Amino acid sequence: MDYLTNLLRSDGFMPHGHCYLWIPELPWTNIISDTLIAFAYMTIPITLVYFIRKRRDIPFDWMFAAFGVFILACGSTHVMEIWTIWHPSYWLSALIKAITAVASCITAILLIKLIPVALLIPSPQQLAKVNDELRNTQAKLVSTARQAGMAEIATNVLHNIGNVLNSVNISAELVSSRVRGSKAQGLGKVAHLMSEHVDDLSDFLTGDQKGKMLPDYLLRLAEAITAEREAIIEELDQLTKGINHIKGIVAAQQAYAGASSLLEPVQLKDLFEEALKISAPPHEVTVLRELAEVPVLSLDKRRVLEILINLINNAKHAMSGVPGRQHQIILRVHWEPGKSVQIQVVDNGEGIAAENLIRIFSHGFTTRKDGHGFGLHSCVMAAHEMGGSLTVRSEGVGKGATFTLEIPIKITTESWCAG
Repeated sequence: MDYLTNLLRSDGFMPHGHCYLWIPELPWTNIISDTLIAFAYMTIPITLVYFIRKRRDIPFDWMFAAFGVFILACGSTHVMEIWTIWHPSYWLSALIKAITAVASCITAILLIKLIPVALLIPSPQQLAKVNDELRNTQAKLVSTARQAGMAEIATNVLHNIGNVLNSVNISAELVSSRVRGSKAQGLGKVAHLMSEHVDDLSDFLTGDQKGKMLPDYLLRLAEAITAEREAIIEELDQLTKGINHIKGIVAAQQAYAGASSLLEPVQLKDLFEEALKISAPPHEVTVLRELAEVPVLSLDKRRVLEILINLINNAKHAMSGVPGRQHQIILRVHWEPGKSVQIQVVDNGEGIAAENLIRIFSHGFTTRKDGHGFGLHSCVMAAHEMGGSLTVRSEGVGKGATFTLEIPIKITTESWCAG
C-alpha cells in the first residue's frame, strides 16, 4: 500500500505544464497529439485480438498478442504524458515506461527469433504455384489412372472375346467334323449302285440281295442324315450366338470408349447390362439384380460405366480368391427422388481387412499380385468429378464387400424404367 502511495506521490515535483510556461498552444498541441496517438495505440490491440479470434488458423498468433501488449503499453505512456501536464505523478509515469520497455524488448527478441521461421512461410505467389503444380499432378494421376483403367478394361474385353472365340472355334470344329464324317456320302454309293441297274431296277430291288437291303439302308441313312442335320443346325446356332456375343462386347466397348463426359439420358438397367457385357463375369458367378423402379436419369454415362465396370471386375477378382463357395454379385439401386441415386455392387468374396478400408481408394494401393492400384482410385476420382461419392463397407476378411456409388441426379423424362 505504501509502495502504491509512493508511486502516486507528487511532493516536491511540479506539473509538466510549468515547463511549457502554460502557453496554451504548446500543451494543447501535445495533449491533442498524445490523445490521438493513445487512441490509435488502444485501438490496434483490440483489432489484433479480434483478428486472431476470427482466424484461429493464423500461425504465430502469440506474436500478435505480444505486439498487442507492447502497443497497449506504449499507448499508456502517452496517456501519462497528458496526465503529468497537470499532475506530477512522475514515479507512476516512470513505472509505466519501464513496463513498456520490458514489453518492447521481449517483443523485439521474440520477433528476431521468429523471423527465420516466418521467412519459411510461402508467399501467396509460391502457394499459387504449388497449388497449380498439385492440380497438374492430380490431373496427371487421374489421367494415368484412367489410362490404366482403360487398359485393364481393354484386356478384360480381349479376354472375354478370347473365351467366346474359343467356344466358336469348338463349334466350328464340331460342324467341320460332322460334315467330313457325314452319312450323306452313302447317298453317292446308293446312286452309283442304282445307276448300274437302271434297266432292271425292279428285278434288282426284289431279286438281288443288295437290292433287297437298299430300302432299309435308305431309311436308316435318312434318319442318320436328319440327326446330323439337327446337330449341325444346333452347332451353327451356337456359332451365331458366339459371333453375336462378340459383336455385343465390341459394341459395348465402343460405346464406352466413345462416350463423352456430358450428361445424357440413361436407363440404369441398360447401363448395368452394358457393364456386365464388358466385364462378363464367369458362368459360375450368379448375378442378381435388385433394381428399384427408377426414371430415366441425366448422368455422366462414361464415368458411371467406368465405375461399374471396375467394381464388377473388382468383385470378380475378390471372389476368385474364395474357392468352394457359390459366388454371387448383387447389383442394387436405391434412389431418393430429387436428391441422389445409390448404386451398389455387392459380392461375397474375400472381403476387406479393417486396416485396408481406409487405404483402399488410395493411389497405388492394391492387395492383388497383378494389380496396379489405379482402378478404385480412378473410380473415386470419377465419383468426385460428378459431385458424388464412392464408399466401401466390409465386415472383414471372408465376408464380402459392398461398394456404394452415390451421385446427384436429374430426371430427364417422365417415362419410367422398371428394374
